[in-house]
Amino acid sequence: MDAAIPRELASRIAATAAGIEGVRSAVVCSAEGDVLGAARSEEPSKDAALASFVAVRAEALPVDGDLRGMGKQLAGSTFSHMSIVGSSGESALYHLAPGAYLSVRIAPGRSAMTAGPLAALARRVSTVPESTMRSPQP
Repeated sequence: MDAAIPRELASRIAATAAGIEGVRSAVVCSAEGDVLGAARSEEPSKDAALASFVAVRAEALPVDGDLRGMGKQLAGSTFSHMSIVGSSGESALYHLAPGAYLSVRIAPGRSAMTAGPLAALARRVSTVPESTMRSPQP
């Protein structure tokens, strides 16, 4: 399967996200959990697997929060971003393009400070025409 975002671009996105003050690490992954790009992540494969698992399920949830459709793509269901807070810290997950996500780990107490720059980055990537994202075919 072709990656939704070329690895070179994904690496640049991850590096840009990791350069935002308060972001500890960043991983760009596919819906299948493949690492497309990573910056400062100790375990990018693990981060990508978790991000894709959460993102695919988030896309299945309807906007009103009704869980009856869990596991099924529902008409009108959209996912743009989410914050995750747990015992291991704070993370955020952003939809970049069909089948591509940005997952970031955030320093404690910095999620409010990172939210704007990360959302702006995700918006910029999502507005890039899909045809310019594809890798050239050999």
